[in-house]
Amino acid sequence: MFDAAWLNPIIAFIIGILLSFKLRKVFARVQLRRGPLIWLPSRWHDINRSKVLQPLYDILKLFSKQTIIPHTATPLFIAGPFLALACAICAALFVPVAGVAIDYPFSLVILFYLLLFELLFIIVGGISSASLFAAMGGVREIELMLSNEIPFIIGTFALAITYNTLSIREMMGFNIIVNPMAALAVMLAILVKLHLKPFDIPEADSEIVGGLTTEYSGKLLGVLETTKVIMVFVLCALFADLFLWVPSSGIYAWAIFIAGLVATGLTLAFVNSLFARFRIDQATRWLFKFSTLISLLALGWAIMGAYIC
Repeated sequence: MFDAAWLNPIIAFIIGILLSFKLRKVFARVQLRRGPLIWLPSRWHDINRSKVLQPLYDILKLFSKQTIIPHTATPLFIAGPFLALACAICAALFVPVAGVAIDYPFSLVILFYLLLFELLFIIVGGISSASLFAAMGGVREIELMLSNEIPFIIGTFALAITYNTLSIREMMGFNIIVNPMAALAVMLAILVKLHLKPFDIPEADSEIVGGLTTEYSGKLLGVLETTKVIMVFVLCALFADLFLWVPSSGIYAWAIFIAGLVATGLTLAFVNSLFARFRIDQATRWLFKFSTLISLLALGWAIMGAYIC
């Protein structure tokens, strides 16, 4: 029998497009920005509504453009985006979509490795261009990764201790009440992983053009944008599953899952809209001090609940 979990990457791309649009929409509304056409003739209304697919149009446009390979680039410059996309697709298989996923007793550990390698392949591909902007973006990315992975892993492992399992499906629940500090630690880690403010330092356009993606163009940049869209879904879905899930089935499971995605996406969008960018030293110091402390408190709370109470 066909396993519906194999459809998760397709669902991830489709819903990731909508979540990416929502991030842009909230960012624009908070800044009181509107499009150039406030009023449209009635026969143009369908065209106006299609703006929800703007992230998809951007990706399709990139795939229609010429790909320019710097003469200083190594083969890893081409391989990096495709390997990162493969990791993102595999990650989508292990994150439950309305409770459906490929489940193993240690699926959380597999997801950790996939998310880590997705980032490493982008770093390797970017710095393989020999661009100074990419090199600076790579250094910033590595510094953020080293300071962010610890609270991310500890925050999620706090739930693993509570439920005595490493299976993502078995630890799903409305855990934002059970362990709110773990939810906060994971939410902060997701902001870093998605390069949302105040942690968009590795690709700061006003400072280093685009960081690791500076030299990418055409189809290779389209692959990276596709990876980013899937990662938006994977990380939002992971948070919704771990902290906002209410056990259900059928149409109710989809309704709760979508509601969790919307709540997570709106939270990320508002934070991205309301805060300014950290400097790299401020970001790493803040993550080491506060985010790590929050995750350790979440871990202590989980241990107390599991072994003492």
